[in-house]
Amino acid sequence: MRLVAEVAHGSLPKEGEELCGDKVEVLRTPQRYTVVLSDGLGSGVKANILATLTTKIAAGLLERDVPLREVIGTIAQTLPICRERLIAYSTLAVVQLRTNGQANVVLLDSPSVFLWRRGIVTPFPTSRGVVAGRELEKGELGLMEGDFLLLVSDGVLHAGIGGLLPLGLGEEGVKGYLAELLAKGLKPAQVVEQLLGYCAAYYAMKPGDDTTVVAIEMRRPRRLIMLTGPPRKPEDDGEIVDKLLQYQGKKVVCGGTTAQIVAREMGRELEVQLEYDDPDVPPRGFIKGLDLVTEGMLTLNKAQHYLKKGTIPERPDGASQVARLLAEADEIKIVVGLCINPAHQNPQLPRGLNFRASTVEQLATLLREQGKVVELEWF
Repeated sequence: MRLVAEVAHGSLPKEGEELCGDKVEVLRTPQRYTVVLSDGLGSGVKANILATLTTKIAAGLLERDVPLREVIGTIAQTLPICRERLIAYSTLAVVQLRTNGQANVVLLDSPSVFLWRRGIVTPFPTSRGVVAGRELEKGELGLMEGDFLLLVSDGVLHAGIGGLLPLGLGEEGVKGYLAELLAKGLKPAQVVEQLLGYCAAYYAMKPGDDTTVVAIEMRRPRRLIMLTGPPRKPEDDGEIVDKLLQYQGKKVVCGGTTAQIVAREMGRELEVQLEYDDPDVPPRGFIKGLDLVTEGMLTLNKAQHYLKKGTIPERPDGASQVARLLAEADEIKIVVGLCINPAHQNPQLPRGLNFRASTVEQLATLLREQGKVVELEWF
């Protein structure tokens, strides 16, 4: 069974600092997720630069499948030990998660990674070793659906130290609170928000250290199918609608004529919204049994703009909803009809110059760059 990782992270800078001295880098591909957390020595600008340098080096090399020994060696040479404090200039925690559930963890002077499984929280199993002259901890484990990983910087463990909690929150405090949160069924983004708020409270809202939380949940992929454009051959109408209805996942139709075909083949009524949620985006439609029905090219281009920008408006218009559903999906199938409206374009043009085909291919490329599995099928 294919699994994907849902990742969320957040940070609190040390009181009096604008920049956080911790840095998180997340890389996604269809086969693997890589999460890198680094805590720079000290706080503020200097710590932020050190942590950013560490995560960029590690993530960049790991993305290129450079062996771990070379990655650690490069970091060790780039960021040597501080002569005064005799500690590393920055810590490093790396978690690599494959879609078969295999997880690999490497910790270089970093707190433990916590594993939640079936209500029990334990440190991720690691063993000590030496790579490129540096002592580190590394381990691997097969994860299952529902497993949850938590990475933290020292600021989380130290929350409340010398004040409300004389010895700080510590590992036991983190384990107990994580178990409490996940017993409520919270998702990664909610866990990050709650745990950061918990630490801030113990710091009396004045963090004494940079504080970072990364939450990861292993789950089944979210699937979505999108149908856009009528097929070139009208006799294929029934086939593309069958593909839409038989797909196990969210169902989206983009295009007025396409929606009419789907409604006809389903024997259901197409209702069109009369109010504009966004004056630049045509109104949505409704067909019972489908998750979303919108206009075609204007809506797709606007949705692509939102995805590229990385900010999706909290509005109910068609473009925002298409972008949101695509952003939430892990596996996406787009069925594209190549019938050309002669009022818009010369129907004799090849597919490569088809406006709809070009837009869909650009959208698919963008989604793949974001680590999603995208399949295109043409009619």
